[in-house]
Amino acid sequence: MSLQEIVLLIHNGEYGRAISSLEREASNESRSPLERAEYCKWLAECHQRLDDHKTSGDWYLEAVKRILSQQIDQKSKAKQALPLCERALECYKQDGDSADVLVAARLKQHLLGLSK
Repeated sequence: MSLQEIVLLIHNGEYGRAISSLEREASNESRSPLERAEYCKWLAECHQRLDDHKTSGDWYLEAVKRILSQQIDQKSKAKQALPLCERALECYKQDGDSADVLVAARLKQHLLGLSK
């Protein structure tokens, strides 16, 4: 399924169908880490719209991992990953446990240090 078709599903509120397609694309090894990060971000947003904040946070952190696996300098990676890490932290504060919040908060501090 193309990204355009997936976006149409999302706009029509068909999050379950969109999630299935997005998961396939996020795990597609032929895609670049940045492309895979974008699919993870879309997944996080779909789960957030379904009020599944814990899973949303997990997908935001997966997007962070994909960004950090890029072959670019640390500072650039940190700057790209930081907003997604902050979103994960917000999601975990709504519906995660204290361990999730702690992991996201520590990662955020680490990324802040790298981005300077």
